[in-house]
Amino acid sequence: MEPLPARSSALVAYLGTAGLIAAATLVGSGLQAHLTQPDLVMLYLLAICAAAARFGRGPAIFAAALSVGAYNFFFVLPLHSLAVEDERNLLTFVSMFVLGWGISALTDRNRMFEAKVADRERQSRALYALSRELSSGVDEGQLALALARKAAATLQCGVTVTLDEAHRKRASPIEIHLGPTTEAPLEVVPIRGRSATFGQLLIGGRSSPVSGADRELLQAFAMQTGLALERAQLVEAARLADLRATEEELRSALLSAVSHDLRTPLAAITGAATTLLGGSQSLEEAQRKELLETICEESERLERLVVNLLEVTRVEASGLKLRREWVPVEELVGAALTRVERLVAGRAVEIRLDPELPLVLIDPVLFEQVLFNLLENAAKYTPSGTPVAICAQVHDGSVVLEIADRGPGLTPGTESRIFEKFFRVAPPEVSGAGLGLAIVRAIVQAHGGSVLAQTRPGGGSVFQVAIPIGGTPPTVEAEEQP
Repeated sequence: MEPLPARSSALVAYLGTAGLIAAATLVGSGLQAHLTQPDLVMLYLLAICAAAARFGRGPAIFAAALSVGAYNFFFVLPLHSLAVEDERNLLTFVSMFVLGWGISALTDRNRMFEAKVADRERQSRALYALSRELSSGVDEGQLALALARKAAATLQCGVTVTLDEAHRKRASPIEIHLGPTTEAPLEVVPIRGRSATFGQLLIGGRSSPVSGADRELLQAFAMQTGLALERAQLVEAARLADLRATEEELRSALLSAVSHDLRTPLAAITGAATTLLGGSQSLEEAQRKELLETICEESERLERLVVNLLEVTRVEASGLKLRREWVPVEELVGAALTRVERLVAGRAVEIRLDPELPLVLIDPVLFEQVLFNLLENAAKYTPSGTPVAICAQVHDGSVVLEIADRGPGLTPGTESRIFEKFFRVAPPEVSGAGLGLAIVRAIVQAHGGSVLAQTRPGGGSVFQVAIPIGGTPPTVEAEEQP
């Protein structure tokens, strides 16, 4: 039987107990001809058990006393009298009362145990729910809000969570109010981690004092939140340390690139210009031409390096802003080959473009830079005179461009790393800062495409760029012939 609701009064409990004993008496009277005296005693003990389970310990003791009186009055000679003719019945009366007392005590203890188990289960569910919310929160405000919500929902009261300025990354404290609060809170629980106190949890807006079980639950809430705040600080500290390490690595790589790759062409330009100025009368025409070609080549090399540095800075600072146009692939390839003509001089350039290639919606300036960087990369890292192939075809709604060479190929395990900034696998005599392929990947990904590098069958490497066509290309009507 279920326990009596808390709102029921003691009078109702005792009247209900009297009703149970009266029912047992009526049943015993109706079946008296078929029952023995021990059976009647067991009938009253059953009523005592029902009273203990339903109404608690006090009504159960009342039921035991009432059972002794009813059994004596209705079923023990002389009938309808409280007098006892046979003194041996006194032992039965005492046994009934003691058993009733014991049953009430055991039942009450069982009810208390059930209440504790239910309370522990409620606390476990609440702690589990809070831990799930805290595990998904990374910001201190989110963690404080999760604590406030769970405390208010569990205790059905108003709460206030305050996080102090100390040991925090924010300059101002955080305060979160949920539900009604009072100036004098009923309970103040500090929010502590392993090494620091982060704030307080204040409980108010409650008519009754906070129970011991609820106080323990609040302390567990506060401790969980404190550990989560401490974990968030450690994660933030690790992120900042990793960021500082990455910045230092990039700074060192950039300084190395600037100190070597900028100084080398500048030194060549300065030397050639100085020679031309100092010995302009004694130099032959071939020597003058060679020095001027050196100045031009090193100036172009310096320009390419500066452009790559500026592109990397632009990508990291504000991202790429695309100015898309419908452009034929043939035009992009032709423009890139024109820019790289000096670098691929003396090489056989094989071009295989699908005649059914559609227009692609891209930023022509940026994508020309992609092809230029890939062709420059093929020219720099392959022996002089080796061929370069440019292929293009349509595959799965994308235009796939391939730049293939017959050089030494890629070192196993570097196929994806070569697109990282400042990563280089070239020998020291090959100049470069390791930025060209990083720019290629950034531009291609900004267009929604992909780029990959792999070893070419038969030797060499191949870079594959896939760009979505970008919708339905416009149709171009043929001009009428006169």
